[in-house]
Amino acid sequence: MNAVQFLKQEHEKAKAEFEKVLKASPTTRGGLWEHLVPELEVHEQIEEACLYEPIARDASGRDAMIAGWRDKHQSEVEKVKDLIEEIEDLEPESQEWLTKVNEVHTSLRTHIQEEEGTIFPRLPGVWDAARLERAGRELEEMKASKVSTRH
Repeated sequence: MNAVQFLKQEHEKAKAEFEKVLKASPTTRGGLWEHLVPELEVHEQIEEACLYEPIARDASGRDAMIAGWRDKHQSEVEKVKDLIEEIEDLEPESQEWLTKVNEVHTSLRTHIQEEEGTIFPRLPGVWDAARLERAGRELEEMKASKVSTRH
């Protein structure tokens, strides 16, 4: 599975988990959220290490959008991290908690649309199929190692 296929699959899982959180009862959504947050953190870490950092370097001078995406990505990640920190201080049963979780959801939905619609189609202009496959393996391996160390 190449990097794009892997990340699209991860995006689908994250969207499904968000739906569960948002549709859950006020008494159960906190537990679902506590399961989702580490998944989001792992996704961001592996995406940065296996895709955005190396491809930004390789795209330099070849594709300005890809080369510059890493900075935009990082600023979006910081915004979401700040929201998650705010959520940690709230009660899952409260409307304010739900509003903040919806903000994270909206931000990530927009981010995924931009990645899948604009960024991913440009990656083959920087990396060939073999390099995208290698990045896909690296993403899978790094995710497996991070998930296994958490459990």
